[in-house]
Amino acid sequence: MIVFILTGCGTKGKDSYDAGVQLFQEKKYNECIPKFQQAVQENPDFGEAYMMMGRAFNSLQQYDQSIDNYQKALGIFKQGKFNASVDYLPNDRKVKQIEEVWLPYSQIQQKIQKGIPLTDIEIQKQEEIIKKLDLK
Repeated sequence: MIVFILTGCGTKGKDSYDAGVQLFQEKKYNECIPKFQQAVQENPDFGEAYMMMGRAFNSLQQYDQSIDNYQKALGIFKQGKFNASVDYLPNDRKVKQIEEVWLPYSQIQQKIQKGIPLTDIEIQKQEEIIKKLDLK
């Protein structure tokens, strides 16, 4: 019984997450978001689900929600809580990828969407970020 409980804890929300990832890979962004939301309802510390939800919102150009979800994922990851078995990106790269690529990209796109002019530094940063963008 104890083994079952321990095993169950590690996979809470994984079925919903996996379904969301499949839909994300099929570029069905509106459909994958509820799956990721279900995963975090089942497991509030599921940082990878927040991370993928951020990517989905980013793909839909809903940058406020994208940024919010990236920040939630970072908060969980910085507590050392990872679900390494459910994501292709190694734990040590998740925080770096969010902080250096996905979150800044969403923040810059959010400014563009709101008609806020970018500084020269932001324009240069955007070009660097686009080169690093991992859209797997």
